[in-house]
Amino acid sequence: MRIPTPIQALSAAAALALLAGCSSGSAIAPKPAGITGHVHTYMGHVPAVVGPMAAMKLNSHPSKKVGFNACPATGALEYISDFNNSTISIYKGKFASQAPCGMLTGSNGLLNPQGMFVDEKHNLWVADTGNGNVLEFKRGGTSAITTLVDTTGGNSEFPVDVTIAKDGTVIASNIFAPNTGIGSISTWVGTTLIGNFTNPNSAFDYFVTVQKNGTVYMDDNTLTVYGFSCPAGVCTAQTSVGATGFNFPGGLRSGPGEDPILQDQSATGGGAQLTYESFPGGPAQQCTVSAGADTVAFDLNEKRNHYFAADATNNRGVEVKYPTCAAIGTVAGGSGGLPIGAAADAPGDL
Repeated sequence: MRIPTPIQALSAAAALALLAGCSSGSAIAPKPAGITGHVHTYMGHVPAVVGPMAAMKLNSHPSKKVGFNACPATGALEYISDFNNSTISIYKGKFASQAPCGMLTGSNGLLNPQGMFVDEKHNLWVADTGNGNVLEFKRGGTSAITTLVDTTGGNSEFPVDVTIAKDGTVIASNIFAPNTGIGSISTWVGTTLIGNFTNPNSAFDYFVTVQKNGTVYMDDNTLTVYGFSCPAGVCTAQTSVGATGFNFPGGLRSGPGEDPILQDQSATGGGAQLTYESFPGGPAQQCTVSAGADTVAFDLNEKRNHYFAADATNNRGVEVKYPTCAAIGTVAGGSGGLPIGAAADAPGDL
């Protein structure tokens, strides 16, 4: 039996103790005083970033189904990653209860995928947490064309999310390293690892995004949003930007006008999208994406102003209008699934 672990900020020693416990069964990490039930789920050694209301049924036997991709070469696509089933479902058009037009599975090299990103070439990048690597797939492809690994922590780091800077630098956020229990940022130029930059609060790194001007935003489990930059893969100091107004941070993206958008997993009434026009301070606007749910990560198709979120609580993908959160449609997840990541194509003209 694997036990959902309520934590907010684990010390390195506590994280290592948790990992040691997981190697021989289940373990419950200490819950700091005053914390109100934010949850990480550990599957063996593998951490998933979810909030307190998320479904907790875990599948210890990742999907072995053969992946396929019959999706059109042009037009809008959406991706939803399923941590439990080790799959990424691909949808065309907009969410309307349709079946996937493609799917990547364990047979395509996935194990507990989480955050994703679509680059300007329409290639899909995946933070494949269970395998400790970052994968790149061509649109329509079922075999990874790039595999990036950071072994700074002794063994492979546990990447949660990935993004690509304008200069081509690949930036991944790692929930923690296997030898320290502390989160970090990994950067690559091409396939060369440039650096590993440790979380300044010795906390768990969550989601990451980069703006066109090179500003990187990352959030962690101390409820902090950081701003920094990583020119040519060399990151500057990670400094709190003073973002407020959220309960538990999830996905990050840049919206129209490069306004940072944060997905609040644990907003009152359900997962909320929060748009910030400036820091420090609270959001300029916000709305509920999915009532009574933990919407973990999201992506935005700016051409259509559609917002796609992974709803872990209800095991589905959700599509709403941006910035109003007016409902458009949903797609169902797989049996026992835990949707974590979302990505949308196209980031530019097709």
